[in-house]
Amino acid sequence: MKKFLLSAMCALLLLPAFAQYKSGLHVENLDTSVDPGDNFFQYATGNWITHNPQPPIYPMWGSFTKLDDDNTKAVAGIIQNISGRRNKPGTVEQKIGDLYKLAMDSVRLNREGAEPVLAEVRKIKAISTREELLKYLTREHDNLLWSLYIGVDDKNATEHIVSIYQGGLSMGNRDYYISKDPEVAKIRNAAIKHYENLFKLCGYSPKQAKKFVKTIWQMETKLAKVSYSIEQMRDPEANYHKMSVADLSKICHNFDWAAYLRDYGYDKTTEVLLGQPEPVALACDMMMKEPLENLKLLYVFRTIKSAAPYLSDDFIAENFDFNRKISGAQEMTPRWQRSVDLVSSLLNDAVGQMYVKKYFSPEAKTRMLELVKNLQISLGERIKAQTWMSEETKKVALDKLNAFYVKVGYPDKWEDLSKLIIDPKKNLYENVVEAWRFYFELDKQKNYNKPVDRDEWQMPAQMVNAYYNPTTNEICFPAGILQPPFFDIAADDAVNYGAIGVVIGHEMTHGFDDQGSQYDKDGNLKTWWAESDINAFKLATEQMAVYFDSLWVIPGELRSNGRQCLGENIADHGGLNIAYDALQMSMKKHGRLPDDNGFTPEQRFFLSFANVWAGVASDQILRYLTINDVHSASHLRVNGGLSQCEYWYKAFDIKPDNKLYVDPKKRVNIW
Repeated sequence: MKKFLLSAMCALLLLPAFAQYKSGLHVENLDTSVDPGDNFFQYATGNWITHNPQPPIYPMWGSFTKLDDDNTKAVAGIIQNISGRRNKPGTVEQKIGDLYKLAMDSVRLNREGAEPVLAEVRKIKAISTREELLKYLTREHDNLLWSLYIGVDDKNATEHIVSIYQGGLSMGNRDYYISKDPEVAKIRNAAIKHYENLFKLCGYSPKQAKKFVKTIWQMETKLAKVSYSIEQMRDPEANYHKMSVADLSKICHNFDWAAYLRDYGYDKTTEVLLGQPEPVALACDMMMKEPLENLKLLYVFRTIKSAAPYLSDDFIAENFDFNRKISGAQEMTPRWQRSVDLVSSLLNDAVGQMYVKKYFSPEAKTRMLELVKNLQISLGERIKAQTWMSEETKKVALDKLNAFYVKVGYPDKWEDLSKLIIDPKKNLYENVVEAWRFYFELDKQKNYNKPVDRDEWQMPAQMVNAYYNPTTNEICFPAGILQPPFFDIAADDAVNYGAIGVVIGHEMTHGFDDQGSQYDKDGNLKTWWAESDINAFKLATEQMAVYFDSLWVIPGELRSNGRQCLGENIADHGGLNIAYDALQMSMKKHGRLPDDNGFTPEQRFFLSFANVWAGVASDQILRYLTINDVHSASHLRVNGGLSQCEYWYKAFDIKPDNKLYVDPKKRVNIW
């Protein structure tokens, strides 16, 4: 899900009404020693891990992770088969095969050591003036202290615009630099040690490495202090500042943005979209006043850090050691899997085209589109039924719902990769850099000063994920996620609507969550609500945020961040209600489903939903995700989500003395 999570199902409504299906209920996952009203996550999924042992490479292992792991093996079969053949030069098969073999060649990688990146480091160190550094950065399209890309103009969603956002933090999140939390401090110290080790692997002495990292960390901390938090970044209006390039330069201490954009290749830029003025202004000031050697040092470090995954085993081991401290992973991902992930990522359209031919049928796409339509009908009925929303706003909301652009499986047009060169004579890092350059030019060619192409996909077809995009008002479900356990074509509607149905409803609800609701049916950031509806909506969403703030991610140690995860929690809330209503509509049309193993169809709906999030997670990864992710922890998505769902109380006869019980007056009613 952004971003968002989704999954697939073939719409059973297309099949004969008299067809017989198995229940699809996995009773072996149940932990019946637990009362469902006290801990539904444990009750529904407590024994899932017994039947699905956790591989030591995964710090978080569950239904979703297992599907992703299985899918990686399927993609590996395609890539490894190609790499084992002689392929004609210049073909996509040659590119796939040679890139995979380069990544797998540990002998060559270890022989080359740090030299591939040191060749670039020497060029950076030879820079003698600030002006030369700026030209070098723009030529390499490497933004040292900010982020720059071609984005969509949120208030004119049919057009692209050069967008400038805060950046410059190696750790990404400002909290790692300024938080006083002891657990965060542990990660901060581990990061500093990790950065020192990367310098030492490049031949620098321990004393030099320590000095270098101290300088780098001081620069990044300075930026972190004015950077926006994740919660602040979730406010679209507060992160929208459209202006001329001349005005941008004035805000940024007279930094010459016109020259920077010209040298960058965006020479026809007259207006830009500035996201966060304060950190970007400070970054520009630093770029002009920070000692040149400090800026060069930071650039050297960023280059080494970005190159590390494509170098020798020493670098790979160092990266894993740091990742282990953050996530709790017990073993390194095997080389074949890392290599497959690299090829699938760097040549995603080439691999995706082959993947859908083998694993995704036209029938599945047709049925998925039908199911999405059924869920749209259900959401439409729920919008009409809301008592807190005015009739005027309901009409506009329905217009937006009906305008959803639905993408299923794979794009109608694949990227032309004929000009992307993978040269086996060059080292792996050189090939990766050349690919990055290719994609920059491709993006520029397609999007710079060009209208938005709504047919363009933001995820590879083989990816196990899905998303809602507010500026195109689209919901997208790649082929990779359209398979079990999210959909079982042999199972009945109760299980399928509880799994894939909820996730489809989740994506739809993103169009009406605290962020998506600020965009109209055409994708423009624009107020389309009556003021009274906005106030009622904010009251309900604040209630949701406060409730999730009270929940424990790690009992007695770490609570959830309800505001950071608000959009996802609203989407789960809507997804549950929408899919449940759709199940009732289906049974009304085709007849009520029988009970199975003592469970009603309604109970199996909720058990199926919970099993989408079955699994376990280390304390380390839970802490990491609580700081960085906008999704609640899996057990809270189940227990917290269901505690706000009226239908669940009725299905399992939840009583006031149950631990998950929330007083009806305090339950959230949004979608």
